[in-house]
Parts: sequence; C-alpha cells; structure tokens
Amino acid sequence: MAVRDREWPGYTIWYCCQECGRLWTYQGSDVVALDLCSSLGPAIVGDGVRGQVCAICEGRCHGPLAEI
Repeated sequence: MAVRDREWPGYTIWYCCQECGRLWTYQGSDVVALDLCSSLGPAIVGDGVRGQVCAICEGRCHGPLAEI
C-alpha cells in the first residue's frame, strides 16, 4: 500500500463537499474544483487535517477532508 508524502511539493489536499458533490482545493488564491464523476479515484477521508467550508457552494456545507 502506498504511503502519502504530505511534504512532497506536488501533494494536494482535496476537500469533498456533500452539498454540491465536488472535490475542491485552493491553488494559490484561486479555487479549483472537480466533479466527482470526473475524479481519478474514490475520495478517502484523511487523518489529521481540518475540514474546510466549501468554497464552491459559498459555505453552505461543512464537508469532510478527502484525499485522492
């Protein structure tokens, strides 16, 4: 089983919103999002990182953290 290296510069934390169904992340000051039907793999709940308010659906939902 692979081990995730959170110190690797290319590592990205994705957040999964239960309300709008998107995986999203910050890219600098911008926000990028993926539709779940377009993701490369299933979202897995991560450990040790705080959840975020969804930036796509304007904070109506607190979604769990996801790693892909």
